Amino acid sequence: MVSESSKSLPWGGELPTGWETRRVKTAYVVRLGKMLQPEPSTAIDKQVPYLKALHVAWGKVRTRDLPEMWASRRDVDEWNLRPGDLLVCEGGDVGRAGFIEEAPEDCIIQNSLHRVRPKSGHSIRFLYYCLEAISASGWFDVVCNKATIRHLTAEKLAELLIPSISESVQLDIVNYLDERVAVIDVLIGQSKRSDKLEGFVGQQLNRLYEYRRALITAAVTGKIDVTAETNGSA
Repeated sequence: MVSESSKSLPWGGELPTGWETRRVKTAYVVRLGKMLQPEPSTAIDKQVPYLKALHVAWGKVRTRDLPEMWASRRDVDEWNLRPGDLLVCEGGDVGRAGFIEEAPEDCIIQNSLHRVRPKSGHSIRFLYYCLEAISASGWFDVVCNKATIRHLTAEKLAELLIPSISESVQLDIVNYLDERVAVIDVLIGQSKRSDKLEGFVGQQLNRLYEYRRALITAAVTGKIDVTAETNGSA
């Protein structure tokens, strides 16, 4: 790992030599959802299922038993969903993000969510891990002004700085984190089900969560050489 850096991130510190920074909008397309429409506005509007912030947890989206709103065919075309879309919360726990695995026919998103899709040559899972790191750093509190009702507007999300690296390096990092985070999540689940003393379990969970956060941040900001780590563990 190279210690000398050429760029830095407000939420992730210095980056290795050769790494640059870029705005989210240069690599991903951000689209805020539709304002809730409780009544039809034309004779051909229909009721369609929609997702809102409460349906999104870190890494996943619940798509069963959804509420409905009125929408036009054009609305459905504009706010449609497909597998692999990343949904990011605009309010509440701002920045919380999850992936669409499947969605009901004609399902759309309300304006409490952003839909994010990658441009060519970019990994949506890399952005997801960056959002986890940004959330853990507290940077969303700065960007969204914690003293008031927080909103991660489309402009704020699009302007976030993230590392600018090749798609192959992004995928190396994603594969590294997918494997290691899955192991940590299993340990977290086991700890939550443990019948040990509550205080001990709480300390163990805190250590696991902290390690998870630190690992993700270190990987997406180049403080871990994931290629060396992967080869070393082979």
